[in-house]
Amino acid sequence: MQRLFLLAARIISGRAAFFAILGLFGQIDPVSAQSAVYEVVSEQTLMPGDPVPKPEGPMVLRVSGRVDAGEDGVAAFDMPTLERLGVVRFTTSTNWTEGKVVFEGVLLSRLLEVLGAEADATRLILTALNDYSIPIPISDARDWPVILAFKENGAYMSRRERGPLWVVYPQHAYPELGSREYLSRWVWQLAKITVE
Repeated sequence: MQRLFLLAARIISGRAAFFAILGLFGQIDPVSAQSAVYEVVSEQTLMPGDPVPKPEGPMVLRVSGRVDAGEDGVAAFDMPTLERLGVVRFTTSTNWTEGKVVFEGVLLSRLLEVLGAEADATRLILTALNDYSIPIPISDARDWPVILAFKENGAYMSRRERGPLWVVYPQHAYPELGSREYLSRWVWQLAKITVE
């Protein structure tokens, strides 16, 4: 069996494909395969069911729609509260930067989990500070470790640098995420998510 795994790793390029094969043989679960794509920088301290504290600093993200967002139906995050979701890091290339970039941020899937996104929700509407808006399938967050990045090469991103939040797909592990189909989903200056 071990020889089969090694042969598959040689034949099929890419770490993600290798982990997918291991998953098929029951050697690794999908969550472990995804976590091999990123490094954990800080552990999660805001858990599902915990109330999201009101922002004390500048608000960087609003989430509404089919989530448990409190009395007014909107969960508002400042940067310290967002970071309580647990920070992860990966290095990937993008179509808008030169070379590979180290991004740090929070998993989109974890944000949805903490806010109790309804199981039958099908899409997210991502809206940027300039009102650019695009729907994406909610399955993107469930299938891949997509992050809401706030650091690029160790520094917080300003608005001029596509910040304070940029939706970043892990195309280093899943090359298909660099295709034209996904490029419009890399929303920078993200300000709002609506769960539908």
